[in-house]
Amino acid sequence: MDRLATVKMLAGIPEDDTTYDAKLNYWLSATEQEMLAYTNRTEFPEGLESALIDHVVLLYRRDKTNTPSDTQNAPVKSVTEGNTTITYGDAPVPGYTLIGGSLISVLDRFVVRVVRVR
Repeated sequence: MDRLATVKMLAGIPEDDTTYDAKLNYWLSATEQEMLAYTNRTEFPEGLESALIDHVVLLYRRDKTNTPSDTQNAPVKSVTEGNTTITYGDAPVPGYTLIGGSLISVLDRFVVRVVRVR
């Protein structure tokens, strides 16, 4: 079973539904590249395959639960007391990287240390 099929199975997406295929493939590719960069590797270790797939399923679920009302969780941009106006800023962005949190501790076990030789 390929990565995309595994992600779809774990996320509960029907195999014949291609609505999210482009986004899932992007997340698979981008996350793999970030994991390789973080671990200083050029080839993807087999031991990280399940972590990659689980993380993409998490990204999919998080994306499905994002709604326009999430801006209510954003920081307050301005407050006016006369006639009461509250303006919210943009919703906080999780950051530039797709990886983080508990995935970092998994990746730390696969880091290739670069040793400088004089």
